Formats: sequence, structure tokens, C-alpha cells
Amino acid sequence: MQSPPGLVVLPSALPAATSALRYVGGSVASPLCLAVTMFAGCLGLGYAGLIGASIAALAVVIVAANAARLQRVRRYLDEQADARARARREVHRLKLLRPSGAVRLRQYAELRTLVDEVERIDPGEAERYDLQDLLDHYVRVAVSHQRCIESLRLAGADALPGATPISEAAKSRRRRDIMLRRIRHRDQCARRMEKLIDELEGIDELIRLVAQRTACPSFDLELDRELDRRLWELDEVDEALHQLSA
Repeated sequence: MQSPPGLVVLPSALPAATSALRYVGGSVASPLCLAVTMFAGCLGLGYAGLIGASIAALAVVIVAANAARLQRVRRYLDEQADARARARREVHRLKLLRPSGAVRLRQYAELRTLVDEVERIDPGEAERYDLQDLLDHYVRVAVSHQRCIESLRLAGADALPGATPISEAAKSRRRRDIMLRRIRHRDQCARRMEKLIDELEGIDELIRLVAQRTACPSFDLELDRELDRRLWELDEVDEALHQLSA
């Protein structure tokens, strides 16, 4: 689509300005900047009173705001923001997974350790397989499995018979129909729980497979050639010594 005559389409500078303000805010509000500001304010208060404290604190804030332009500072702020986001994500996972019991928590802790190890060894491999999203999927499946267990427990479905007993024939048709519905729902829920368990174990195996592949080193060098070359040199030395002694 063409723009009207006489008008020039310019890219919006709002995202860049928002990003710059975000870095400035992160730099000024960082724990290091706050600590230095408090220290400078105390020094200024001791030397020149309240005015000196205000000037010292303002100077530190200005320096921190200007430091937000540096790539090293921005990289540090990005790492801190990513760490905080990961911590919030981890807290949310544990909050959802805690009702599932100690077994699921222990399994999740093992998988999370494997994912952390993969990210340390090869971040590209972890990003390729979306291991963090896979952990989220594990938590969602575990929560669904626990909800199925709670549903059966609260409704007393475990006490239902495998089929309608003969003694129930004297009961009204409505009660028999309700019991049949409960039995069908229990069986459907049990089958769903089996699928969820299979999904959980599949996630466990997949993460372990990725960790296994990542931890195994890849040998790109021609190992046989390195050994053969040295053996050839040893043979040459032995042959030269044999000719000299002859």
C-alpha cells in the first residue's frame, strides 16, 4: 500500500525509547546503584548536611543513568532480568506441582537439574528442543494427573463396583443409570490417568535423552591419523638407529 503524496512514512521511535528507558530504570534501581547512592548520601550528609546528601545522591543517579548506555551494563541488566524471570517461572511451577506429592517434585527436580546442565553445556541445544517449555508441559500434565486423582477420591469412585451387581436390580432404574454413569466416568478417568502417566514418563525419557546426547563429546578429529603418524615416526627413528648400528 502506497502512502499519500507529500507524506513520508517514518519508523516509530517508541520501541527504542522504551528500551532505553527500561535500561535506565534498571540501572538506577539496581541493588549496586542503591547501595552506592545510600553510601554517597551518608558521606554527603556528614560533610555538607542535607544539601550535600541530596547532591551526592543525585550525582550517583546521573552516573548510573549514563552508564545504562554501555553495552556491558545493558548485558548485565539483561542477564539479571532473565534470572528474575526464570526465578518467577520456577516459583510458579513449584506452586502448581506441590499438591502432586513428593515423588513428582523429586522427578521434576531431577529433570530441572538435567535441563540446567544442558543449558550450561550447549545453550543452543536447549533452545532448539525448548526444554524450558517442556518442563512447563511436564508440570501441566502432572497437575492434570493429580486433578484426576482428586476427582476420583472426592467422589468416592474407588468404592464403586466393576459393574452393576445383581443385588442392584431391585433399585430404581434412575439409580442404576446414575451408578452406570459413575462407573463409566471412573473408567474413562482411569484411562486418562494412564495416558497422562505415559506422557510424564515420555517427557522424562526425552529430557534424559537430550542430556545424554549433549553430555557426550563429539569427536571431529581424526584420532587414528594422530596415532598412526606418531607410530610412523617411531618406526622411522628405529629404522635410522638400526642403519647407524649396522
